[in-house]
Amino acid sequence: MKEVSVKLPLSGSRGYKISVGTGVIKRLGSIYDLERYSRIFIVTDDTVKPMFLDALSSSLPAKPASLTLPAGEKHKDIDTVGRIWTAMHEAGCDRKSLVINLGGGVIGDIGGFAASTYMRGVDFLNIPTTLLAQVDASVGGKTGFNFDGIKNLVGTISQPVGIVIDTDTLASLPERELTAGFAEIIKHGAISDAAYFDKVVARRPTEYSPEALADIIAESCRIKAAVVHDDETEAGKRKLLNFGHTVGHAVEALSHQTDKPLLHGEAISIGMMAEADISARLGRLPAEDLERLRQALTDAGLPVSVRGLDPDDIREKMRSDKKNTGGRLNFTLLDGIGRASYDQEVAEPTVKEALRTVLE
Repeated sequence: MKEVSVKLPLSGSRGYKISVGTGVIKRLGSIYDLERYSRIFIVTDDTVKPMFLDALSSSLPAKPASLTLPAGEKHKDIDTVGRIWTAMHEAGCDRKSLVINLGGGVIGDIGGFAASTYMRGVDFLNIPTTLLAQVDASVGGKTGFNFDGIKNLVGTISQPVGIVIDTDTLASLPERELTAGFAEIIKHGAISDAAYFDKVVARRPTEYSPEALADIIAESCRIKAAVVHDDETEAGKRKLLNFGHTVGHAVEALSHQTDKPLLHGEAISIGMMAEADISARLGRLPAEDLERLRQALTDAGLPVSVRGLDPDDIREKMRSDKKNTGGRLNFTLLDGIGRASYDQEVAEPTVKEALRTVLE
């Protein structure tokens, strides 16, 4: 089993560990001291429950309470959060309880938010079951839900007591889900480590052995943990992780209003291409690096364009993005593969031109 330490010295918050390995769900009780909790409450969804809930429950020191939610981004709303609070209260959860979020990014986000606000905050532990959640959503303490048509408009930054990544869960993923997770992996290399970028794009996502994939997951967690270490609350450096997300979140939200909704990683792939194009138009990113990124995403099986969306609708969604201030559009832009800058204001005409390159 591999372990990655997440240390948070700047805010004085506790640190935690990320455990990566095979069969770790069944060994959770030996990794963490769970007997100190008065109640354990599991949040999962109807896709994950039949595959992993029994194995998790049997590893715990006492029988847990649980809530199974319908799977999908469309359920990531305040009504679902309310269901979690109600179920926790009915299960007798108090301030010494532990919430375990068993599922993908949606479960981690809403389960983490519910835990961070129930009785002003109880401990929670994340067990991400998708590649995307394992390398991104579960790490760093961001929680939240979608509101008023805006992705993650409401949320908190509240750190888990730990993250357990069982690579056995990846065998259950459809190829499309596994591929979508690689968007964030490629992003980590693009913004901070050119050698890692070259390593992860050397093969298609489905061509990596379980052992090699575990190494990649651990390294992506280390990259994100290092960024979070320096900037837990996203006041500065952590914004580097937003590369591809200003456009990507808007594209993702709008795609869910069509009959061909995009997965988060797919939308971020398109967002990275648009924001890399902006970088190139501003003279920051060499043309050959723009093409390296395009080829890497294409070879991985990720989309670099989308059909049927209106550029004006995308720009309107982007204006509501929480990363922007005072109505200005702020981006994380590439200065080359492995190097990026955050809080870069970009003029509307340049944004509009870049959007045309990713809209079919």
